Amino acid sequence: MSKITNLELNRRTLLRYAGATAAVTLASPLVLRKTARASDQQITIMNTFPTLANEYWQGWDAGAKLAAEQLGIKYMSQTFEDSVDKQIAQIEQAPSLGVNAVVTFAQNAEVIKALCATAAQVGVKIANAHSTAAWLTPSDPTFGDAYLLYSQPDNIRGIAAMAQALFNKIGNKGKVIYVAGMPGNFSADTRAAGVKLALKNNPNIELVAEQPGGENRVAARPVVENLLTAHPDVAAIVSYNDDTAIAVLDVLRERGLSGQIYTAGNDATREMLNRVKEDPSALGTVSINAPFMTGYSVVTLFDALNGVTYDPLERMRYFDSLFLDSPDVAANYLSIMDKNGAFPFDFKSMSRHLNGDNWKIQWGMEVIDPSQFWSTIDSMQALKPANWALPEDVAASLKAGNVEKLNKMYKDHSAPGPLSAVAGKTKSGQTVLGFK
Repeated sequence: MSKITNLELNRRTLLRYAGATAAVTLASPLVLRKTARASDQQITIMNTFPTLANEYWQGWDAGAKLAAEQLGIKYMSQTFEDSVDKQIAQIEQAPSLGVNAVVTFAQNAEVIKALCATAAQVGVKIANAHSTAAWLTPSDPTFGDAYLLYSQPDNIRGIAAMAQALFNKIGNKGKVIYVAGMPGNFSADTRAAGVKLALKNNPNIELVAEQPGGENRVAARPVVENLLTAHPDVAAIVSYNDDTAIAVLDVLRERGLSGQIYTAGNDATREMLNRVKEDPSALGTVSINAPFMTGYSVVTLFDALNGVTYDPLERMRYFDSLFLDSPDVAANYLSIMDKNGAFPFDFKSMSRHLNGDNWKIQWGMEVIDPSQFWSTIDSMQALKPANWALPEDVAASLKAGNVEKLNKMYKDHSAPGPLSAVAGKTKSGQTVLGFK
């Protein structure tokens, strides 16, 4: 995934939209409730994201489009090219295009407040992925019921699984380097926490250096070169993402070290998957499955527009990931991916509106416990407001034990999907969240 940029949100822009308020609808845990919507009203979903000149975002677009086609609703996509003002304006103008709901990626943490305030103000629902403001839940009363879903992979467990595979490859002992993301970025900080978790479980692994690599191969290359020169006896390099891993692989090849030092990535791009097939130093890559993330976001918005009410805890979810850990697994994964980066998920079968209690999911998920989500990351602790408290509906759902109930519900409603056989061929035989 292209890096989450740390663009500064214009204060006047934020204040312009931060005043939008709406009443919060409190829902009993696990109860589905119908709300008013004209039966003949056309549903149109808009997907806004940074660019189409990137493989990750092509898959992001393709998954949402496939879901909309299967559900029989209208779909449009727009790119905002890293412009905060353009991203906000797209949501502001959504009703004039007949749009009822928006799937988006908040390109920096704070902009989500303006995006959701705008959505509430103009009367559209929003689903956001990957980046959200610290200690902000979608149930925040400021946004009414507009902010329907925040989703992301569990970066801590996903990167821990990738790092553990690297450590296993080198015999669970020796020196390693971590070429990291940009510190202070929540995604980068959670991935770093995943590396630390793996290190904690492997006391004979020594982390001799950790340095940001810019999250792209151009910036990462000189970092890798310098670190390898300073630490020529390392056995493995943990890479922040696929682009970083490709920089590592290129440097290793040029120095005649292919097959002697190992690395792995995160994003499951075609280029990295082909490296896993061909390069002896490429151990694997983590698939965070953007096509499912956006496709299921469309399903969630579709259901909500048709009156399905989700438990408050379901407004924050982990969507699954999978460590692709061998040339055969990488080849199998590539063979299922279409030219746009999508996979043939049956999104229609996932709709609770269309299927009642017989809905099925073909990729794993868990609810996020917002009382714990930020507290495990050191950089987030300093950002916690002094009087922070969970919204009442979220607190009530937690008190009722709905984290465990909802996660069991997802397992009970899981069904084989297009990537189930791929998961079965990995060394763990399952996804990061334990689905098969």
